[in-house]
Amino acid sequence: MKTIYLSKKDMLEICRDGDKFFLRYPTFNITCPEVIREIPKEAADSYMSGEHTGKELMNYAQYGFWKSKKQYTQDESGKIFIENHPSFILKNPGNTRRLFTAEEFRQIVTKAIVSELEPSELDAIGTVDNHLELLLVDPVGWEEEIEAVHLEILQEKLNNYIYFFESKQYVERYGDSFAKKVIHITFQYSPSDNGLAFLAAVQKVLQPTDMSLKVELPE
Repeated sequence: MKTIYLSKKDMLEICRDGDKFFLRYPTFNITCPEVIREIPKEAADSYMSGEHTGKELMNYAQYGFWKSKKQYTQDESGKIFIENHPSFILKNPGNTRRLFTAEEFRQIVTKAIVSELEPSELDAIGTVDNHLELLLVDPVGWEEEIEAVHLEILQEKLNNYIYFFESKQYVERYGDSFAKKVIHITFQYSPSDNGLAFLAAVQKVLQPTDMSLKVELPE
């Protein structure tokens, strides 16, 4: 990590490691004497150009937004923080939903779940006995507020897994002499009734094929 800007006046240091930027500053706390936080290049540039003060940059590093230009209410601060860190909306969607319009909430939940599930990616592939198996890890909760979006993105990922099998994208690496092809889904949280109904419907669709669904629920 290389220092690219040092301010004795503001008692801070901006460092760079590859394409990542970091802010380092002292806290005068014995147990945690120094803070190092990653910041976007735009934030570093904004401070170095004089648009923002050192205190404002430290606040940005902590909260994820510039807060000195206006005094925000607690709800406004919470909304801005979640807009900058969408995954946090999944921790308590029932409580945070009130901060957003229905469309805003859906957009942020969609962004958060896509980030967690990565519908265009294969989580893992391998052979088990004489079966070819794709692993799908679902770490997202099933609260009522996010259930519909969760189902949509899970369906998108499953469709991509099915297409992977149907288009035989595995042949070059694994061959094509498998008795069965398995999509193994492991859930961090037990699916809702609608989630279980969806999985049953997928299993029914796959029955006439050489593909099957294996579901692993949390204990």
